[in-house]
Amino acid sequence: MRPFLRTTLVLLVAACAEPRPPAAQFADVMPNIPVPPESEVLSREGGPDAIKLRFRSSQSPEELAEYYRNELSKGAWRLVSDAITEDGAIALYAETNGPPLWITIRKADGAAGSFVDIAGAKSK
Repeated sequence: MRPFLRTTLVLLVAACAEPRPPAAQFADVMPNIPVPPESEVLSREGGPDAIKLRFRSSQSPEELAEYYRNELSKGAWRLVSDAITEDGAIALYAETNGPPLWITIRKADGAAGSFVDIAGAKSK
């Protein structure tokens, strides 16, 4: 075996053997998450400091955006940003006394309803 290939294999095996950092705890990054109406959770991703949830809702992107604009403008929430992305998704960013929240709403491809991505990160 050539030295370069052997070194690469050793590094790959060593990288795989290292323990993964624990995933962020849901309560640390999204303690007061407003769940989309008429929705189901499709996926969850995360690392040690953040979590992203994907929901599918039967509501339209406009209905969901209005719901979130209302929810994130009362109580401890402050709606900081409300924009349309280049691909037509609605992107909202909100802050509270705890972790911030990023919400992206887009029409479901080839079907009725919408996808809602909600991401939260630990407050520093």
